[in-house]
Amino acid sequence: MKKMLLTVAAALSLATTATAFAASPTTVYATDGNGNEYQALTTESSWMAIEVPLAQLGGMLPSDLSIAVSGLPAGTYVTLDSVSTQGSSALLYVSVTRDSTDRNVNALAQINVNSGSSTLTTVQIPVYGAAYGE
Repeated sequence: MKKMLLTVAAALSLATTATAFAASPTTVYATDGNGNEYQALTTESSWMAIEVPLAQLGGMLPSDLSIAVSGLPAGTYVTLDSVSTQGSSALLYVSVTRDSTDRNVNALAQINVNSGSSTLTTVQIPVYGAAYGE
């Protein structure tokens, strides 16, 4: 019985340690591609890029790069327009849109950066948008 309790305790300890070291998303910045950094993406924009270190993409820019976004309110979208490199970073140019401007957007987007069916990295960045009447 004592040996069984020690075995269970050791297994729980290992499971907790593995969970604690699981990869968490990297917080990234937005840029305009001209050296200016922004803390967040803004809605109704199509000029911003998400700056992702190439090292997180395996050191090179895959030709079939895509993104999958979660964490945004329903009706808010981040879509990939184009990709380029600048130094040791990939610049993922995105459009940020929403179905309605009736409500504020204040969310943390979780963005899976994919190549084919494989996720290369997950990054996160705030997305903001003010409400205004039409």
